[in-house]
Order: sequence, then C-alpha cells, then structure tokens
Amino acid sequence: MALPESNLQLRAIMLLGLLVFPGPGMVLAEKKPPLSQTPVSPLTELHAILAEHGQDPSDNATRLRLANLYLENGQDIHQEEDLKRQAFEEGARLAQQVLETEETNAEAHYLYAANLGSAAQLSGIMASAMTVGTLKTHVRQALELNPRHAQALHMMGMMMEELPWFLGGNPEMALSHLIKAIEVKPDYMRARLDLAKIYLKRNNTQAARTELQYIVAAPS
Repeated sequence: MALPESNLQLRAIMLLGLLVFPGPGMVLAEKKPPLSQTPVSPLTELHAILAEHGQDPSDNATRLRLANLYLENGQDIHQEEDLKRQAFEEGARLAQQVLETEETNAEAHYLYAANLGSAAQLSGIMASAMTVGTLKTHVRQALELNPRHAQALHMMGMMMEELPWFLGGNPEMALSHLIKAIEVKPDYMRARLDLAKIYLKRNNTQAARTELQYIVAAPS
C-alpha cells in the first residue's frame, strides 16, 4: 500500500536505524519537509476536478487523473474502510470507462488493476484470490503496452512476492521487477522501500541499507 512521502521517509529511517542499531529503546527523529513546501492534497485536487468536470467527465485524460486521485486518496488519505472502498471502486470504474474506448492505454490498465486490487484487499483473502487473474491480466497488458511503466512493474513485482507459487508467486522475478521499476524511475521511493523490505527478507542487509539510505537522503 502506498504511503505519503513524509511517512515513507520515516519508515525508511526506522528500518535503517534497526540495521545500524538493532534492539529496543531506539529513538528516531522524524524527517519533516521544509515549511515552505505546501503540496496540494490529493483530496483537495480531487474535489477541484470534480467541481469542474463532475463525477462523469467526458474526456479520458480527466477520467485517468481522477482514477489516480481516487487511488491515492484510498491509500493515503481516507482512514475509514468504507471511504477507502468507495474511492477504489470509483477509481476502477473510471479506469474501466477509459478501457472501453482505449484498450491500448497502459495507464488505464494499471489504474484499473491497482484500484480493483486495493478494493479486493479490503474485502478479504477470498475476494483477493478471486480477482488475482484479472489483476495479473491487466498489469501484464500495461507492461506489454509500456514495458517501462514503473508503477505496473512495481505492482507485478509485489504480486509475485506476496502470492503463493500456485497463484503465480515467483520471488526471483519479484526482485527483478522491483529493480527494473527503480531503474526506470529512480525517484520512485515507494518501490525502493518495498525493494529494501524484500532485500531484508532475503538477509541482504547491505542492499537494503543502500535503498533505505537513498530514501532518507532524498528531498522531502
């Protein structure tokens, strides 16, 4: 699940601290962004677009932007499960609308899979298992259309890491996809954090430290 950049950096600092100073009682300062930075909240941007275009915009570019914002709000902003589910379902609906007229749109395939998968996760293990085939189909299509789609590479890698082998899990390919995602987009910090966790899982602490240090050193 995605995290706001400030939270992501804090997670990286904590993991890095555990590598350097393992054990209880460690206190870490949160890395805070400069006061001059005032990023626009995904929820604020969502409301602005809805006010201008309505819930059912006529152009696919706006549909995709809304689908992405619904995904961000469901992952990062909303705390209540019902609001999260509503956001993911609306994001999937809009991405699916784009696919009805643009079957070769890689971003639409990715956003449909990401929103659908996030909604399924909220519904439990069985619901997630039932949608695995659909998710893999759309992520694969996104990568066939755009082999350098960093978010799709990340999603495919995490699916391969987390799924059992009989549902398509493949730890070796998972690592390969995560590495390629950050090669394509070096500032993709969420993929770097997941890559660091995978390295830790494989007891490759030096590689994990490298990824975590990159995240911590990046501008907020």
